[in-house]
Amino acid sequence: MDKAQVASMLEEIATLLALKPEASVFELRAYENAARALVSVDGDLNQLVAEKKLKGTPGLGPTMIKRVEEAVQNGKIAFLDELRAETPAVKLEMMRIPGVGPKKINAIYDQLHVTTLAELEQACKDDKVAKIPGFGKKTQEKILQGLAFLKQHADRFRFDVAFAEAERIRTALATLPEIVRLEVAGSLRRRRETVKDIDMVASVDDNAPEEAREKIMSFFTTQPTVISITGKGTTKSSVVVASGIAMDLRVVSDSQFPSTLHHFTGSREHHIPLRRRAQNMGMTINDYGLFKISEGNEELVPCHEERDIYAALKLDYIAPELREDTGEIDAAAQHKLPKLVEQSDMRGILHAHSTYSDGQKTLREMVEGCIERGYSYLGITDHSKAAAYAGGLSEEDVRRQWAEIDQINAELQGRFRILKGIECDILKDGALDFPDEVLAGFDFVIASIHSNFNLSPEEQTQRMLKAIANPYTSIIGHPTGRILLGRAGYTLDMEAVIDAAAEQGVCIEINAHPSRLDLDWRLVRKAREKGLKVPLGPDAHSIDGLDDVFYGLGIARKGWLSADDVPNTYATEQIIAFFQAQRKRRLSQ
Repeated sequence: MDKAQVASMLEEIATLLALKPEASVFELRAYENAARALVSVDGDLNQLVAEKKLKGTPGLGPTMIKRVEEAVQNGKIAFLDELRAETPAVKLEMMRIPGVGPKKINAIYDQLHVTTLAELEQACKDDKVAKIPGFGKKTQEKILQGLAFLKQHADRFRFDVAFAEAERIRTALATLPEIVRLEVAGSLRRRRETVKDIDMVASVDDNAPEEAREKIMSFFTTQPTVISITGKGTTKSSVVVASGIAMDLRVVSDSQFPSTLHHFTGSREHHIPLRRRAQNMGMTINDYGLFKISEGNEELVPCHEERDIYAALKLDYIAPELREDTGEIDAAAQHKLPKLVEQSDMRGILHAHSTYSDGQKTLREMVEGCIERGYSYLGITDHSKAAAYAGGLSEEDVRRQWAEIDQINAELQGRFRILKGIECDILKDGALDFPDEVLAGFDFVIASIHSNFNLSPEEQTQRMLKAIANPYTSIIGHPTGRILLGRAGYTLDMEAVIDAAAEQGVCIEINAHPSRLDLDWRLVRKAREKGLKVPLGPDAHSIDGLDDVFYGLGIARKGWLSADDVPNTYATEQIIAFFQAQRKRRLSQ
């Protein structure tokens, strides 16, 4: 069990306790704090438990340590199992409705005795929910909207959840000597922000006996995370893992691997024009291979890698992230595909929090985490004063942080650089949360909306445009405010926002936190076409959170971004000069 898995179990306990009216709020908070504390602990959790090194960790008292040890040693927590068993299923289902918390859920359950979401929807339509004390028509309408949102995103999983499940299985399968090649396919390989299921393709030697495939499939279907087997054969097996995601494994001969991987990577929309191109060239393509058609006969075109398939079709190689039928085939034919940004291009972090606001690690600890990962600079961006819920900084706090930054930078003597940044709230009227004389002291400013999500599209758009027009705004953070599978985000005219940002020379962030991945990759492509620079912001609140850059890179690549499009790829002096030139230009406009 890793830290994220155990922390998730502790968070689930907190959630289930919140659904018990008689539960102590202090006990609930203890589990929430323990989950946060566990994620920020440095080192391998299994080793920490084995060596009894969790004692003394802030946020982890004796009871919480026992829970963590139980999870690591047994793979489960008995108390969690008890809570699951005694919590009505409909309460858990209601927790998925955006904006509906434990108090409302308990009131609905106690007053209306609903047992399914369908019954809750009908109760809303019958105007029964509005009559619950403290609810009203607006709450009832929001619940109906939330139920519609759930229906729209039913059976979807966030990329990070699916990726973690796939990696666990892939890592285990990779130990089998019978497997020659092994890859994740499907929408997960294409880095879609949410996925419905997981596809994997493995190959065996062309002359491998049937027993080799049988061994692989038996190993796959008996993994610890598998909770049910929905199909089992020697060429395809299907399972459902603990998170509820369905997973398919296909095993083919190694000579067939490239075409099978290509076929099951998709997308369907990408394959349609690709097949048309093959037909126009006298060929046909499917999951068995690429074939040359001659006098009614099909002759296999040897392809040892996916690249060979594209080369045979006179196309440059198209990365999986681009296979969405958004012009990639024409670009590949004309040698106009971008060289996509990679992790190795990244030089620095431009969105992170410390204990000055709601981060879990000190400024020095965040610097150490960046240095360990090979970064050259950290743009620290704690919250501004309006974000009181997140410990937003007062002007006095800002100056205190600046002093510490100056001290650390002096100590590091150019080996690493902290940039003075802020995640400054965009207020309801579009003004920024600090006066200009304070904003002028920052190296860069991320302007973000954290409140008043329900303004009209016109009001929300004007609010954002006013923030963009502020000459001290360097970057717009998580521009649509969406929470994947949790909140649709506020409604605004993103085309107008992108146009204004391009005109003013303001960057728009890809917030790389896996619950956001905002800017959406489709809009990233539009931003690129307008010439915008698009930084990746991990929105890190812990050292591990710095690694969320990985998720943002997938969205950047889907949006056709090259290293030059992403300011994080700039060297230290270059990024400083970039922000200075941006501000100078904007102040002179």
